[in-house]
Amino acid sequence: MAFCSFSKDFKDGGYTFVENKFITKYLPEANDFAVKVYLYGLYLCQKNPEDFTADSFAEVLGVNTERIVAAFEYWQDYDLVEIVSKSPLSVQYLPIASVSGKPKKIRYEKYTDFNKELQKKMQKVRKFITYNDAVKYMNFLEENDMQPMALLLVVEYCIMKRGEEVSASYIFNKAKKFLASGHSTYEQVERALGNYNEHEKELSAVFLALSITRKIDEDDYVLYAKWLETGFEKATIIAAAKHLKKGNLNTLSAVLETLAEKEKFKAKDAAAYLIKRDEMSNLTFRIARKLGVKIASSGAYIDEYVEKWTGQGFNEAALLDVALYCLKTDRGDFGAMDDLLSKLLTSGIVEEVNVKNYLKEKNGALKLLSKFRAHIGGMKNTEANLELACTWKSWGFTEEMLLEAAKRSASSASPASYMNRILSDWKEAGYRSVSDLQKEVKTGVKQAPSYQSAAVAAADAKTDREKFYAERRTKAQSVADAFLAKANQNARFKELSKALSKMELSLAKAEIYDPSTLPKLINEQKSMQTERKTILQGMGIEEWQLTPQYACKKCEDTGFLKSGAACGCYEK
Repeated sequence: MAFCSFSKDFKDGGYTFVENKFITKYLPEANDFAVKVYLYGLYLCQKNPEDFTADSFAEVLGVNTERIVAAFEYWQDYDLVEIVSKSPLSVQYLPIASVSGKPKKIRYEKYTDFNKELQKKMQKVRKFITYNDAVKYMNFLEENDMQPMALLLVVEYCIMKRGEEVSASYIFNKAKKFLASGHSTYEQVERALGNYNEHEKELSAVFLALSITRKIDEDDYVLYAKWLETGFEKATIIAAAKHLKKGNLNTLSAVLETLAEKEKFKAKDAAAYLIKRDEMSNLTFRIARKLGVKIASSGAYIDEYVEKWTGQGFNEAALLDVALYCLKTDRGDFGAMDDLLSKLLTSGIVEEVNVKNYLKEKNGALKLLSKFRAHIGGMKNTEANLELACTWKSWGFTEEMLLEAAKRSASSASPASYMNRILSDWKEAGYRSVSDLQKEVKTGVKQAPSYQSAAVAAADAKTDREKFYAERRTKAQSVADAFLAKANQNARFKELSKALSKMELSLAKAEIYDPSTLPKLINEQKSMQTERKTILQGMGIEEWQLTPQYACKKCEDTGFLKSGAACGCYEK
């Protein structure tokens, strides 16, 4: 009887095909778990279950997913499988017949001493190195140019940092960082670790100052060494950290970069600069609040604006007053404030008292403009209007007189310029108060006062004409709006109106790009128009009532014909 044979019922139970070369050449060299993973994966290849995942695989074999991945990586080293993707895990089996040469084999006796020392070190933190674990470490040494004793130093360092939480992946990650820094021998790694130990006290002080609770790692040592190489004293770094009080090393690094730019490498100089910077930051946020803007960080605004302004001689009080004035005059941003301060600087207005006097005049003009708006709604706080208000005030007019001019300019299309013409006339005539206006002599309806110039009289006439037609057009529009509001109460009417509006654009596009679709679109348009008309009739509204019905059909209550000539309806 043969040593191994199929029973007569074997074929009824199904089977998984395994190449003989795997059994004779690879199975003897591999550990039992790696073989288990390979065979079960081979079974899945032939079953091809779509919803089977790496987690399902791990659950069947009673291990974590990382061990499954490690096993497939083992077979990938032998070119028996290819890991197509790790997330999600996807493995493709390769034909063994095409594999050339012998399987990659590690000479384990070469690492006997290494494995003994590794086991001792790991047992100190209650970790036991299995055969598979040992293979990982030996593979790492085979694939990387690091001395075994150097790797043991890295292991010891990682154990010190992580204790029982240490893992092979963590150790390999740290070892690769040492390699990237050119540390591959025992002496090189020992020297690097010596530098870490040398700076551990200073870094601990930095962590304490920043309220960082995590453990120090080698990246922190590298960053600290970089700061020292830049030229900073140890005391400067700690002083900067204490100044910050909280944050992380990236935040501290940004502060140190600023100090380096300003060449503040000594602790005393750095401390003085940081205090000044804090004061500048506080001022920047206060200016932002006065301007009515929100800023997340002050740094950029200090560098671009505030540091420059203080350097030009503007003090805190002056800057805050100017910021508030900018907000009142619709210039609520740092750029607009910078423009105004540049003008003040050019005019020699820098000292706080001079700025206050300048703003006193401007704020007085602002108050006047707010009173003018009771009669002239559209008079905004623009620089031009403020200049006019200051000019009128300098002419010696009483506030009552200025308000009288505002009343007379209320119906003008350009009230500020019209008001300026009135006040210019009054100034020329010598009128300074309302009592002086009693001397006015009026002759007939709509005639200009005797002191007024022809230009002002013409402006009066133009204003009356504009007001006449504006009232007519407003009335016609209001009636149409009322009918449209009533029609829009019907949801279907509103929907059709929007669709018809879009249809105009569709027709225009079709006419240019696809004329063949025009007939269909035109039919749709007519259908919607008919439905819309039916809805209006049901509400007792005619289509024409939705558009303004002007009193004069010739000029449509504009006062001018299409030719540009004045319409005769005004005279009538």
